[in-house]
Amino acid sequence: MGLFDFFRKKNNDKAPSVTSRPEALFDIISGALVDGELPESFSLPTKDDSRLHFADGAEDGICIYHMGRSANTDETKKEMGGAVTAASSGDFSKADQLFDKLGTHARALYSIDDIQAYILQNREKLDPTNCLRYAIHAITTSSCKETVKYGLCILELFNTDEKPDVKNIIRTIGLCDEFTLFSVFIMRAWKNGNEEILNLAKKVHGWGRVHAVERIEAVTDEIKRWLLTDGVHNNVLPAYSAMDCWTKSGAYEILKGNPTKEEFAGIRDIIDGLLDEGPVPGISQFDDGDDIIISFLKHAKNMCDCIEDYKVVRSIRIHYDDDKDANPEIASLCKEILFSDI
Repeated sequence: MGLFDFFRKKNNDKAPSVTSRPEALFDIISGALVDGELPESFSLPTKDDSRLHFADGAEDGICIYHMGRSANTDETKKEMGGAVTAASSGDFSKADQLFDKLGTHARALYSIDDIQAYILQNREKLDPTNCLRYAIHAITTSSCKETVKYGLCILELFNTDEKPDVKNIIRTIGLCDEFTLFSVFIMRAWKNGNEEILNLAKKVHGWGRVHAVERIEAVTDEIKRWLLTDGVHNNVLPAYSAMDCWTKSGAYEILKGNPTKEEFAGIRDIIDGLLDEGPVPGISQFDDGDDIIISFLKHAKNMCDCIEDYKVVRSIRIHYDDDKDANPEIASLCKEILFSDI
């Protein structure tokens, strides 16, 4: 009997009450996998296909990067407690209804601390086994995005590192950009958590990769290398991950030496992201920003050999063109590279 079966029943007792629901998001994700990841065209179902919708993970991403945190009201916290209490009692159907309702006005992203605090403060009253069972139930059977996330928030409180079946569930649900962030929160507590996050980051390409890159710790050369060569390659905006990739990969030290062509291309893409300061701060945050650019351009003089290289040099020229305080060597090097064959 697998661990998932254990969460469905206890000591041959009657399983907690549940009611039939629309197709689970977990099943939709599992059924759409191709070679271990979701196709680029995949998106979770929406209630109204006639309207424009956020890409998977976009709403949480926008909240994190562009909006202040919204505190839950006391009434919302009370609702949250009621949902947890229902889960603890084994009434999963009631808990589903309460969490579904809660999710319509209280995003799980903003409620992680509140729901975890409630559980910890009331741990003497709550049934931990039922809470754990419900977390797995919510993740694997709910058709509501926020309820799945609440399940992941609850599961984060438990030690799942020695539970292979549960770890596979987390790896699977995390393949969807909508849930990657919450899966990463859980993976961080695993013994090889950073390697797990790296493996997940390689398989997601939208907001999920952005979140994974921000939260991974570059504890191995493999992680540093991937952050250098692939970390900013997402289908949102490279700028969101450029700062993390620059600092975690040790890019500047590589640039100060003799980078290989692959390393140069990775640094090029990171710098391109740092130049785009529309969504998040970038190159302007570095006290030695001009030195970074000059170092890159000096290598570019001999290493530029494709359109992508020249595009970034052109972007540098445009970025610094109106900066009166910029080191004049930047403009000189850009001109030398871009017009060397004219």
